[in-house]
Amino acid sequence: MIHNPLYNIYIASCTNGGGIYQYHLYDDGCLKLRNFTQMDSPMYMASENNSMYILLRSPFSESKESGLVVCDISTDGKLQAPTGIISTKGEVACHLSVNCEDVYCANYISGSVIKMPEKLIKHEGKGINPIRQEAPHAHYVGFTPDKEFVCVVDLGLDTVFLYNKNLEFINKVQVPQGHGARHLVFSDNGKYCFVANELKSTVSILEYKIGELKYVDTVSCLPEGYAGETTASAIRFNEDHIYVSNRGLDTISVLKNQNGKLVYKDTYSCNGNFPRDFDIVGNYIICTNEKSDSITVLDKNFNVVYIESNVKSPICVISRDA
Repeated sequence: MIHNPLYNIYIASCTNGGGIYQYHLYDDGCLKLRNFTQMDSPMYMASENNSMYILLRSPFSESKESGLVVCDISTDGKLQAPTGIISTKGEVACHLSVNCEDVYCANYISGSVIKMPEKLIKHEGKGINPIRQEAPHAHYVGFTPDKEFVCVVDLGLDTVFLYNKNLEFINKVQVPQGHGARHLVFSDNGKYCFVANELKSTVSILEYKIGELKYVDTVSCLPEGYAGETTASAIRFNEDHIYVSNRGLDTISVLKNQNGKLVYKDTYSCNGNFPRDFDIVGNYIICTNEKSDSITVLDKNFNVVYIESNVKSPICVISRDA
């Protein structure tokens, strides 16, 4: 039987001598390596049209600032013709978003967000966790569904900030103190926003109206009675369900969205260690397991379909049609 490639899958291997792996995902769930582009410590990726935007953790010899590089994407999905590296004007840039070639980056250590290349906003304050919230730590930047506003999630401040596209302050909302807001995702209808809180492995529900976020509730994404160490990481919305990866417990939790209320369903093994990121691609879930140097492909019932080993520190995965 001949299997057909459905998607290009890109994996960021965040280590010295690492880079971006390009795979084909086939209709049977198997991955096949197509290309590798060497880059030192890529942190996150975003694609738009025929360009791939890539954050590099610390590419400059003269400073600790992170950098942005842009590659063309060829017709076969290969990355080529990288631009020069532009500073994000902050340390450990860990997330970015792109819309109509406007690029926004979140600098974790510096607690800042930048609209490339110059418009920089730095947060101030601290949270109640003396180790992880001793200062602002911007961890996510992304657009509202209407594309009119920019959300910035700050783990150090337990806060989701809402800015206009020129990074002028509009609104902010806090999750419970010490929960450590990390990443967010919107419902398909755009009415609700769901925030993965890293430090307590919870999900906060926010209501979104144009130009305003409002706190609704917070629920656990862990099995009842679980008391071990674990931290929430990536969050996705798919077919009216929320998916959250848990590092330590090494699982993906599933919660049902019912008009902005979340009902915990179950937690499933990711079959790897430290699931930093995952993506839901067609009928499959592709999970990057940072500490086991592996990528797992699961079906929607969380059966293991394929495992790719020996990919050093995979921390980000994105997909495009093949």
